[in-house]
Amino acid sequence: MSIIRKGKFAPLLLFFMITCGGSARAGLTADELEDSSDEQGYEQLADHSSRYGNTARGRIQGPASRSSRYEIDNTAKGAYYLSETEREVIVEINLMRADPARYAQKYLVPLRPYFQGNLLKYPGRVPIATNEGIQALEECIRELEHARPISRLSPCKGLSLAARDHVQDQARTGATGHIGSDGSSMDARLNRYGRWDVSAAENISYGFNDARKIVTALLIDDGVQSRGHRKNLLNGSYRFVGVDIGPHRVYREMCVMDFAGEYSSN
Repeated sequence: MSIIRKGKFAPLLLFFMITCGGSARAGLTADELEDSSDEQGYEQLADHSSRYGNTARGRIQGPASRSSRYEIDNTAKGAYYLSETEREVIVEINLMRADPARYAQKYLVPLRPYFQGNLLKYPGRVPIATNEGIQALEECIRELEHARPISRLSPCKGLSLAARDHVQDQARTGATGHIGSDGSSMDARLNRYGRWDVSAAENISYGFNDARKIVTALLIDDGVQSRGHRKNLLNGSYRFVGVDIGPHRVYREMCVMDFAGEYSSN
């Protein structure tokens, strides 16, 4: 796993991916974008560092039908074990999956004017050095514009407990990545609370505690050649998700998303 730092104000992205029957791939850098949750677009950019992680298993399947905002909200409404922000992350993912093209137009297109070369410049804010400049954003917009709607994700307590284990572990150690301090992998954590089938994946965000900031940054996936985080968010084989957000000793906040195609709780 390689980690490359770029520039004083360049956030760092940590990526790790596993596919069934494949080899491990790791270690690409990125400078990440932060957006505002304001419905009018992105107006502010936080000036703290961030990192992201991703690991995936399984295959990508086809799209499903559209969902209304009410139906999307309802998927996480009864998930009492989630915090408000954790429920908002699931809503945000489902908004994007229900209508990727509309999501791109409403929340990604407004970022365009703020790019100058490889710098992202917001008025009155410190410029952020990115790895790809506007290229990753434009690629993401194009992909979402041509993406078909896919089924929304339902919350799963077992997956959230697995995500929580990793958040609590790294809150204590200040580590990053997908391997726990006890050597546990994503598989091991998921299997503590049940058994996954069809496909499974994990995205990790460091440095954000706002739902839209977390989701859009992982969608843009600046600096990650395989766009693994974006692929996880757009993967139609995933039907369930667990989310946990908590403190991190180095990056202040972290969010773990665990996905599964099928999951049977213990």
